[in-house]
Amino acid sequence: VTGSFAQNLLPADVPQAVVKSFTKKNPKVEQLEWSKTGDFYKATFTQDNSGKSVYFDDAGKVKQSEMQVSISQLPTPILKYVNDNHPADVVKHSSKITDARGKSTYKVKVKDSDLVFDSNGKYIEPVMQ
Repeated sequence: VTGSFAQNLLPADVPQAVVKSFTKKNPKVEQLEWSKTGDFYKATFTQDNSGKSVYFDDAGKVKQSEMQVSISQLPTPILKYVNDNHPADVVKHSSKITDARGKSTYKVKVKDSDLVFDSNGKYIEPVMQ
């Protein structure tokens, strides 16, 4: 799920199926915010002191989730790639993304690019912002 323009929503503007699905899987969250990105509803929240996002379709089916991870939690090949290819850049943000099929990727933000890696830490592609 790629985001373009996100529109903030009030909880009452989110379909009941989406809210029910979210609440069932995430009963204890802090700072919940809803937005709509393209065709998907996005729940952004804090849980266990970590920032997370979950994207849902209109029926409440999870399409993708994203969880912030610390740099130290990234697979070693990712750290090596960033150090070798962006030695002067500071990592601004790193996250683990899991799609609806359970496939995971990692995203590392350096400068104006999101570097994407597979679950083993192999570089996939940059995404310009």
